[in-house]
Amino acid sequence: MILAAGFGTRLKPFTETHPKALIPYHGKPMILHQIERLKKAGVDEIIVNAHHFSEQIIDYFSNNRFGIKGSVITEEEILGTGGGVLNAKELLMGGGSFIVINVDVDTDMNLNRMLIHHESVSPLATIAVQKRKSGRYLEFTADMRLKSRQNDDSAEKNLFAFNGIHVISDEFLGMGFREGFSDILNLYFDAIKEKEHFISGYDAGDCMFKDLGKTENLLS
Repeated sequence: MILAAGFGTRLKPFTETHPKALIPYHGKPMILHQIERLKKAGVDEIIVNAHHFSEQIIDYFSNNRFGIKGSVITEEEILGTGGGVLNAKELLMGGGSFIVINVDVDTDMNLNRMLIHHESVSPLATIAVQKRKSGRYLEFTADMRLKSRQNDDSAEKNLFAFNGIHVISDEFLGMGFREGFSDILNLYFDAIKEKEHFISGYDAGDCMFKDLGKTENLLS
C-alpha cells in the first residue's frame, strides 16, 4: 500500500493544483518511484489511498500500465496513516503480511531484507528506522522492540528516526481499532500495551534516505 492522501503543504505551490504523489522527481512522478520499488521487491498488487486532488491520481492509474495490479481508494475525509490502512482492510486482509510505504520516501534500502527480518521475528509489524537526524525520534529496547516516543528519560543509543516504511501482519487489521482518522504509530502503541503484541524496528543502517516532502530534497 502506498500512502498518498496527504495535502503536501510543504510542497506548495505545486500542491495547490496537484497531489503530492504526481510531483516530478528525477524525471517521473513521485508515486512511480514507489511502484517500481515495490515491483522490484516482488509485490504483485498495489493499493493507493487518495484524497487531495484524488481524481488526478485515479486518472494517472487509468491512463498508464505498470505491469502490476493497482487500486485507488478515495478517502472522502483524510484518514491519516492509520485510518488509511484500516480503510483498505478489505483489500489487504488474507494475504499475510503487506508493505506500507509513504509516497514521499526515497531510499536505497533493500525491502527484501526487511521482509526476511519480519518473517524471522514474527511481530505485529516491522518499521524501518535508522540513526539519522530527525525532529521526532522513536525509542526501542536493546532487542529493537518499539517502546515509546522520545522522552526526557530516553537514552540516545535507543533512539531512531522512522523511515516511513512498514511491513504489517494482517492480524493488525482485525484487532478492532476504531475506524476514522488515526496515526498508525498511535495504533502501534495501543497494540503493544497488550503484552502478546510487539512492533519490531528494522535498522536500515547507513542506507540513503530522503524525505521528498521537503522541496530541497526534490531538487537533490
